[in-house]
Amino acid sequence: MPFPPHAADMIRAKLDAGILPTKIGGKMYAGYGRHAPCDGCETPILPAQVEYEFNSPEGTTVRFHLGCAGLWEAVLRQRGINPRDNSN
Repeated sequence: MPFPPHAADMIRAKLDAGILPTKIGGKMYAGYGRHAPCDGCETPILPAQVEYEFNSPEGTTVRFHLGCAGLWEAVLRQRGINPRDNSN
């Protein structure tokens, strides 16, 4: 499946609205998709695709395609936020 062209815009909008977290609450895990929707682009993460999963500091489970996880982190770093630094 090609990368959704609207993914970056969706991720920015969800961060602006507070829908997506800005921090990782612990470890990030990678595995094969299980048809769950990506929290970034809202398309299913298929078994042939890599799924990244982590819990936010609030305890919600977040799932991303590999590319959406990279976009999420890149947008946060552009904004001066390190999603892996939980010292704040």
